[in-house]
Amino acid sequence: MGLREIKALPYVQHVYQVYTFHNKSFISIKFYGNMEISRRDFVKLAATVGVVSALPLTLTSAAQQTAQKTAAEEVKAPVICGACGAACGLIFVKRGDRMYLLPNLEHPQPGMCFRPASALQLWNHPLRLKKPLKRVGNRGEGKFQEVDWDTALNEIAQKLRDIVNKYGPESVAFTRHDVHSWILPFIASVLGTPNVVGHEGTCHNAPTVARGFVLGAGGPPSVDPDYENATYILLVGRNLDAAMGLVRQVAKARERGVKIVVVDPRAPNLAYSSVEWVPIIPGTDTAFVLSLINVIITRGLYDAAFLKKYTNAPFLIKPDGKPLTEKDLGGEGSAYLVYDNATKSLVPHDKAQDPALDYEGVVQTPQGEVRVKTAFKLLAERAAKYPPEEAEKITGVPAADIRRIAVEFATARGVAEDGWYAAKNGNELDLYMAILILNALVGNIDKRGGLCFQESAKYPNAVTTAAGKVVTIFQVCDVGITAQELPAPKAQRVDKVAYPLATSVFDALLDAIITEKPYPIKALFIVGTAPFTRDVNTEKLKQALSKLELVVAIDILPQDHVDWCDYVLPDLMFLERGEMGTMKWSLHAGVVYSEKVLDPPPGVDARNAFWALMEIIRRAFPEKAAAVGYTEKYADPHAFEEYEEAIKKAVIISLANAWNLDPARLEEELKAKGFYVFKKKSYEARPYKTPLGTPSGKVEIYALRALQYNRDPLPDWRPPLYKVPSAPDEFYLVNGKDQIISAHMVMVKNAKWIVDRTVWMNPVDAERLGVKDGDVVELEGLDNGFKAKAVVKVTNRVRPGVLFTYAMAGGRTSRLLTGEYEFLREGVNPEWFASGKLEPVSGSAATNASVRVRRL
Repeated sequence: MGLREIKALPYVQHVYQVYTFHNKSFISIKFYGNMEISRRDFVKLAATVGVVSALPLTLTSAAQQTAQKTAAEEVKAPVICGACGAACGLIFVKRGDRMYLLPNLEHPQPGMCFRPASALQLWNHPLRLKKPLKRVGNRGEGKFQEVDWDTALNEIAQKLRDIVNKYGPESVAFTRHDVHSWILPFIASVLGTPNVVGHEGTCHNAPTVARGFVLGAGGPPSVDPDYENATYILLVGRNLDAAMGLVRQVAKARERGVKIVVVDPRAPNLAYSSVEWVPIIPGTDTAFVLSLINVIITRGLYDAAFLKKYTNAPFLIKPDGKPLTEKDLGGEGSAYLVYDNATKSLVPHDKAQDPALDYEGVVQTPQGEVRVKTAFKLLAERAAKYPPEEAEKITGVPAADIRRIAVEFATARGVAEDGWYAAKNGNELDLYMAILILNALVGNIDKRGGLCFQESAKYPNAVTTAAGKVVTIFQVCDVGITAQELPAPKAQRVDKVAYPLATSVFDALLDAIITEKPYPIKALFIVGTAPFTRDVNTEKLKQALSKLELVVAIDILPQDHVDWCDYVLPDLMFLERGEMGTMKWSLHAGVVYSEKVLDPPPGVDARNAFWALMEIIRRAFPEKAAAVGYTEKYADPHAFEEYEEAIKKAVIISLANAWNLDPARLEEELKAKGFYVFKKKSYEARPYKTPLGTPSGKVEIYALRALQYNRDPLPDWRPPLYKVPSAPDEFYLVNGKDQIISAHMVMVKNAKWIVDRTVWMNPVDAERLGVKDGDVVELEGLDNGFKAKAVVKVTNRVRPGVLFTYAMAGGRTSRLLTGEYEFLREGVNPEWFASGKLEPVSGSAATNASVRVRRL
């Protein structure tokens, strides 16, 4: 299919070969917005564009003149894609009444996957929420009437005031995904509640806690592989398809001939060509990684010099699991002790000339003799439980492959990805501790091509709490908004009571709603997220929503939870508001920026969620809003843009001061390019020149902080938090995402043909059960008995004994999904079958499950 054939297709408006980046020209195809594309033509077209777009094009002189004329007529603006949390860089183009998006290839994190490609369909979606809705039926019925904004805001404010006056501000909670995540703590602080609880319990809680334990680091992407310089990449349960900036980095690595190994029960899109796919039994990844560690240690392939100097591997550990310190020997100091081979004695770790890695002996203390072992020796003993032959029995991965991958990884000084969308089996904290230790074992921490710390952009917080007071961004930078310090919330965030180290655990918020412990939660604002396709206990969610006194949704499209809300407020999409934040998937210190480029389409009275929430607070508690300079002046949404502008200005001033830049010049650069890089990645900084945030200041292969929470300081394999299949008709049901899947973008019209809503089954299993491609089966959850029907896709892309389905793709239930969009009801929601169990400490949920299959 060539360019002439593409132009001849009835739904193609124009084919342009006019935009050039890095001396390469690319094809831009414009479609008629109301034309349907057949699945066959779409596949042909996508394949052709994929090939042709990769080729440099030579334009004739006449074509060049046409391109220049066309470019002069175009209006372009750099924007951030807000369709997922990656915040990739795009170029918005408006040519007359035609609009489209292109990848911003000058951006350190250029985008363009299905999600931004369909963004304008989202902007003008037929089901887009157009006016505020007020519930008129029972919760769950999805019956609403349209009301004006003043009516909705006044009624919500009155109910909010009654709840806060009766139960306290902590009785109000907010939940969100990445959208509005920077500003919601500001809003919650104005109201006086600590309860902003996000999606992390079903995303990255486990690797975030693991990074804290081993590296003293935070959530993603505070640490990430240096893909641009990697020599060997190991991806265990990590699918990079969902973040285009990472996809491009890995693609470049493949071009350089870098070996990439993907360990996953199903083959993600990345697992093609030169990429090796290792189909593993779900929930056994930790045993696999510990087996790699076992091979590397037993064969002496580890970096002993790095372990001795920059990790706590030489630390001596007592039988009670605690490290030996000077205080244990009767001294006054608290330094951790090691055995020094050079002096044949115990010395503080920072004074040893040659600390031993494999020492074991008896130490005389004032309380008697104590036998100690090095942390490295304890790690070796733990990994010895998983030699390749034993690991094969657990993981299903051949012992020979485990040995080969371990040797390849150590020899190449590879890098293992540290986790993002990781909540799968409820045992991921051990997995990511093991992965981080694996990187440390070969000495590949913060080195070129290794697992590196991201350079901090020094991006300011919207609010900072200290000494019982909350300081807002307005106090940090004087931008003409008179604001006061706010009192810190009196209560602890509800999920932190049960999961003190977790970023967020929404399931714990549901428990607080239902049990009213540790205190009552009576109002919930659901902002730009989809709990029914995000969280693991849909029946508990229904119970909690039924009990609340006030439920408000702020969104673009009718997600399933909308049916359970008292009020629904239409929000702006990312092209309709300014965006600013740190650069996500880049090791450089940078900030990304996006101007508002569109107003809502005709008939859509959508307004900024930030404005709506501040208006609700002002109408309920004008004195609270006034404390941060928000008055009736901003009741007009257009006047509110001045308030937004003041916050943006404060952020720019803060960044400019931090990097010794001129604020006006910084803003000018951001508007022109959509990003600004403050500092390129500097390698071998931490822990080489700067101590880590761990108790020892070193990389901790033996996590001392875990001892504070009665947690094993070493990783170990534990079975998943759901029943394991044991009969011929029982399967693991695993789920995942790719560059198409998000809660909102699966709802656009193109998704009807592109998004896969089937359940994948291996041909071996299909033949055994007598199931053919396209057959309908019934799935029954082994943990909760939930039943649902699904269409089967027979494919080798999933391991035998395992089923796969995309998260968020189908199984929608909202009664507002009508007409041609009822296709969203097809398929299953994997959260229907989840056990609802969470991992202790991290609060990471098991989004995978096990099901019984019956052919219909």
